[in-house]
Amino acid sequence: MRKYILGIMMFFFLLLSGCRPDSDVFPEHTLSRITVKTLNDGLVPGNITADATGEIVFTGNDILWFDESTKEIRFRNNASHKSDVLNLQNRTIGFYIDDDYLFSAVCVSSLGSQIYNSLVFYFDILGNKYYLLDGYPEASVITNDSALASTAEREDNMQQIASEWSAFINQLKQEDKIKTD
Repeated sequence: MRKYILGIMMFFFLLLSGCRPDSDVFPEHTLSRITVKTLNDGLVPGNITADATGEIVFTGNDILWFDESTKEIRFRNNASHKSDVLNLQNRTIGFYIDDDYLFSAVCVSSLGSQIYNSLVFYFDILGNKYYLLDGYPEASVITNDSALASTAEREDNMQQIASEWSAFINQLKQEDKIKTD
């Protein structure tokens, strides 16, 4: 009789040990609709299509928060994207909601010396921080006469993607990924 009771207890123990508490189960609606992928070399933003994409760099599920004022984007594991961004130095990545292309950004790091007047996905190596900036380096750092022209060009480029940028921000808001102080 003891073997029979012990057998039943072991069966229930094994059965219950496979169960997870509800807090570990993530509902389907928490999956992000944002995807960031590498784009094929040689493409210009106006010619990018959904079939011109490469590998996934990160998704919205990797994003912890985005700060609208500083443009910092914080990942759940910030260090895990370091090698990806450094390997993609001066390459273009595309931002998507579902399969709809929004905009592109060039990957740059604080090691870079080239000037970009369009959107960049910037990695600050010393601070281990990522940003989505309207250009690189900051216009205030450019010391020659082209600083004013760079600022105007950056503003024009951001105006061209204003509705797509707004869709991106709205999606982050829906996913509760906008940093609030």
